[in-house]
Amino acid sequence: MSTRTKIVVAAIGVVALVLAATLMNPKSGTDASISASSGSREAEVWTCSMHPQIRLPKPGNCPICSMPLIRVAGDTKSSATEEPMLQLSEHARAMASVETVPVERRQLSHELRAVGKVQYNETALATVTTRVDGYIERLFVDFTGVEVREGEHLVEIWSPDLFIAQEELFSELRSSTGSPRLGAKLKLQRLGLTPQQVDELIRTRTATERVTLLSPITGTVTEKMVVQKSAVKAGDVLYRLANLESVWVYLDVYEYELPRVRYGQTVEINSDAFPQTLTGRVWFINPTVSDESRTVKVILNIPNEEKKLKPGMFVSATIRAKLLANGEAAPTGVEGQWTCPMHAQLLLPEPGPCPLCKMPLVQIPGARKEVSSDEELVLSVPTSAILDSGMRQLVYVERQPGEFAAVEVKVGPRAGDFFPVIRGLKEGDRVATRGNFLLDSQFQIRGLPSLFNKEGQTMAPGHQHGPAGATPDSSKPSPAPTPAEHKQH
Repeated sequence: MSTRTKIVVAAIGVVALVLAATLMNPKSGTDASISASSGSREAEVWTCSMHPQIRLPKPGNCPICSMPLIRVAGDTKSSATEEPMLQLSEHARAMASVETVPVERRQLSHELRAVGKVQYNETALATVTTRVDGYIERLFVDFTGVEVREGEHLVEIWSPDLFIAQEELFSELRSSTGSPRLGAKLKLQRLGLTPQQVDELIRTRTATERVTLLSPITGTVTEKMVVQKSAVKAGDVLYRLANLESVWVYLDVYEYELPRVRYGQTVEINSDAFPQTLTGRVWFINPTVSDESRTVKVILNIPNEEKKLKPGMFVSATIRAKLLANGEAAPTGVEGQWTCPMHAQLLLPEPGPCPLCKMPLVQIPGARKEVSSDEELVLSVPTSAILDSGMRQLVYVERQPGEFAAVEVKVGPRAGDFFPVIRGLKEGDRVATRGNFLLDSQFQIRGLPSLFNKEGQTMAPGHQHGPAGATPDSSKPSPAPTPAEHKQH
């Protein structure tokens, strides 16, 4: 038995003593407020509030802890066809502070909190490479972190291959009355020149020894692998660029939380670097689980025009998932629409180019589904009504006024002050939200099925220190057990 379980059992025993003392009728010396659901008079049973498995036919002291036994009004366990009940009078209910509320349907949302790290938007990365052998004559961007725009110059390169390809183009121009063959223009473009640079050469018909390489995207230089006056070979990487106008946040979401995460959900992002709260959208859910942390990477696409989020930052995220009646996350409403990889805030009904950056739009996975009002109302129970042992979950339902039964239930993930009910309860059931631990202790004392004892206790001596069949003498207190006896138990 774990330490937590021992503490809970001890606490239940203490409150059981309080309830037993409170509910005892001082005039008659009998329990006048609690009775069995059957109402029949049965043989007396004496038990220990700390060890409810002790069930003896006579008063005395507990053979385990030497505490005085308390009387149970007979064996209240019902037959196999009857539901075990515990009945409280109005006075006993008031003294035990038992409160009940009805089980109702309501709109629920599950709040999921996670931590993550800002990374580059992988769809907005570019690499500048040289396609010819040559020498770097001049660097226009000579340190990392510089922001460049698409088409701006990066480096000036001298290459014999480029010079020869220009001469071939001019030779074709001189030998033809019209435009040069397509092959000559394509060769220059494949060597790294843009179509505009080739058109400029055709217009001027002047070969240049040095050719300028231009930036393919608007972004920030994240890596520089070249220095001025250095030699390069075809395929060498000169720069790596990243567009930081949108970034990705990688969240670590535990696998048991995945049913509440859906594509397109809006997420709030907070960072220690600035006080504002940013919003993003769930962009991708990784199909694999980490063996070490048992988490899944969930990618958020965050607009970052002001460049507040820097790659490498740690952030905290909050996802509020609206729940359906079956306990699953509700559709976000963006399924089937079209969005831009660079601008996740855009949602368009038809495919085409992004109106901001002209990139082709991509379709959001899933089919659009209309959710009825009935599906939005979830059968729920207050969190205070649930007794959880770690192995099973129990609530105490008031079947009739003052008449309580233990019901095993299964609930979904916590949603604020409520749990969605998966099975075990129906709408209108009244459940105990206060005093349910006292009710459970009385179920234990009476040998009825309870939180830590699913089957209940039968009337049996259970634990004896004397000869077989011997019972404690009610006229004499039982001696305290020796350390050796405690060790045996």
